[in-house]
Amino acid sequence: MFKKQNKSAEITAKKEAILSTAILDKTAPHEEQTSNTVIARDVCFEGNLKAVGQIYIYGEVQGNTIASDGVVKVMRSGLVNGNITCQELIINGTVKGECKAESIDIGEHANINGALNYVTLSVKKGAVFVGNAETTRLPEHAVNVIGIAPAPAVSGKALPNPPEKSKTSHA
Repeated sequence: MFKKQNKSAEITAKKEAILSTAILDKTAPHEEQTSNTVIARDVCFEGNLKAVGQIYIYGEVQGNTIASDGVVKVMRSGLVNGNITCQELIINGTVKGECKAESIDIGEHANINGALNYVTLSVKKGAVFVGNAETTRLPEHAVNVIGIAPAPAVSGKALPNPPEKSKTSHA
């Protein structure tokens, strides 16, 4: 008789614990949730576009595009008349303006008229680029090219002296 009450009390306590953890899970913020902004193929967006996360441009953007910590992808049918500033830029469409990104990847169908400002640049065969390109930072550490630095002595032996020229005169 007492055992039935204990079991039902245990079941009720377990249900309350499960419900309270489920409520906590729903209210906890999702830090890794990214947002995507899509400009569809037949859309013409006029004005500056500022977003967090990824921006996919299939249509036309007349204005500046900013995704400071995100990725901007100008797809094959995409057109941007304005400046683009982002962390990573992937272009496979048409861009007329200045592009600033840490990493710029220019695809085979890209057509760019303007300036590029980047740390790393990748250009695929078939891309068209008219304008100027400038790197923003030098590599963090220099890489030694083989043959530039003096070679260390081999096992403590000195390097042989070059042969001397003879000083005979010809009369």
